[in-house]
Amino acid sequence: MKRGYYIQILIIIALCISCKDRYYPEINGPETGYLVVEGTLNAGNAATSLLLSRTTAVNGSRGRSPVLNARIAVEGSDNSVLQLPMSTPGNYENTLQLSAGNRYRIRINTTDGKEYLSDFVPVKITPAIDSIGFKESEKGVQLYVNTHDPANSTIYYRWDFDETWEINSYYQSMLIYDPKSPDADEAGVRNRIFPREDVFACWKYGRSSGIYIGNSAKLTSDVIFQQPLNLIAAGDDRLSVKYSILLRQYAMDKAAYEFYDLMKKNTESIGDIFGPLPSELRGNIHCTTNPGEIVIGYISATVPTQKRVFINRPAGWKFGQLCEIQFVLQNKDSTFEAFSAGATIPISNTTRDFFTEGYSAAMATCVDCTTRGGKVQKPSYWP
Repeated sequence: MKRGYYIQILIIIALCISCKDRYYPEINGPETGYLVVEGTLNAGNAATSLLLSRTTAVNGSRGRSPVLNARIAVEGSDNSVLQLPMSTPGNYENTLQLSAGNRYRIRINTTDGKEYLSDFVPVKITPAIDSIGFKESEKGVQLYVNTHDPANSTIYYRWDFDETWEINSYYQSMLIYDPKSPDADEAGVRNRIFPREDVFACWKYGRSSGIYIGNSAKLTSDVIFQQPLNLIAAGDDRLSVKYSILLRQYAMDKAAYEFYDLMKKNTESIGDIFGPLPSELRGNIHCTTNPGEIVIGYISATVPTQKRVFINRPAGWKFGQLCEIQFVLQNKDSTFEAFSAGATIPISNTTRDFFTEGYSAAMATCVDCTTRGGKVQKPSYWP
């Protein structure tokens, strides 16, 4: 009886699995995808960087499809024209030195013969960042920003940032496997001599990927207090030694804020049945050769402000690695087997049982910080 029951259940499961087909939603769009324009016209001394890409099909490959070899001109209301040449695939960059008294727009010509034009926008002056702080919780460290505009005229703000953080190896190695060196011992191991061979301390870099916006529209004064930025999750290696954030602040008009707010809702609420439905993103950029074509992006012009702060490892920050010491005999065969592939690295000379000469060693990820994605060159701004 039970056997027949189980057989029926297995048949039902098999039928359910066999009836599953991959679903591809029918979404009409150009074969090359919609043009996406990301960036802000920087009217200050720093370079303006615009990123051009195209959307990919829902059922296609994921990732960015950069737009190559486009021509981008920044046009001023004073009839000035400045060029943004491509610096890396899809990224167009130049220092523009825009005038705060003018209005500006961009004109894009792509290699497929299409032209895109943005609306003229004024240059917004951004107030200074007052401070960057953080709060600790069981979830990690939440960074936030404080700012205000004494003239009560900014109201709408956006932020992005660069991150730098120091990482240290679990063990500090004094030795390196270099059998071709005349300074190596008979087993092919020598002392680390050059500064570039020190792989105990490294620095890693990141850039904001989320959308960080805030406004004071409902307040009596233009004050932003403890506006959340990024959350560094508990145990993240970004706070294993020291962390730095270079925060940039941009003043926006209401239309730009509404565009970024809609984009934020679309990108962060997908998958939540109680969240807002995805909405069509339309900015202030238009295709002049095909007025009906959708273009995603909003061009603003501003003089941004920025501020850098450093955060030391909080007390009790539980970042750790699973690392163990190995013993490697001091002979050519043992060191070649242990060290030649680079997966294990010698740390220091040692003995086993008080008379067997050898080396203490560990996995490369516990000794060489570059294997964890770090760079040994210390940044110029690092204290």
